[in-house]
Amino acid sequence: MTKSKKSLTTTAQGVEVVDVENYASQNRKPPKGMKYKVRIGNEKYTFDQECVTGSEILIKAGYTPIECYTLYQKLRGCNFEKISSTEKVDLSKPGIERFVVKEPEVFHYSVDGEPETTDLSELTPVKILELAGIKPVSDYYLVQVLEDQSQVSYKDKPNDPIQMKCPGLKFISVYRSTTPVA
Repeated sequence: MTKSKKSLTTTAQGVEVVDVENYASQNRKPPKGMKYKVRIGNEKYTFDQECVTGSEILIKAGYTPIECYTLYQKLRGCNFEKISSTEKVDLSKPGIERFVVKEPEVFHYSVDGEPETTDLSELTPVKILELAGIKPVSDYYLVQVLEDQSQVSYKDKPNDPIQMKCPGLKFISVYRSTTPVA
């Protein structure tokens, strides 16, 4: 059996490396027990084993923290299939063309130390307070706590959109009125 030079290469150490994408384009099943070269985005990376997790794929390609990215695999003749961080992918499975990494589908953030999530890429301060169950919203305003512990107040900007980011943003709610002193 002749091997395509594009599909199977030999390293300087004499180890054969399977180019998974080329095997898929030739509609061939990659052999088991090899090293596997796969395309992640626009770059190719080599894995030493045939079964890897979604998180191993993201880490190999430099996409960290992994919770800030969504991984998809493209199979020959099919649409993209989402791969979770704990899901195992068998690189010797026929038809794997490549992997694509996108922004997260869900954004994590916290309000007053309580974790929250959204699938929206932007929220207003009022909406963040509402989703956190802070009522009545009109009695509070939102403050964002940045990584360096400095703060951004949304007291006068309750309806300005805030772009959600990963890793999660931190917010605190602040009561608007002053409490009378007895």
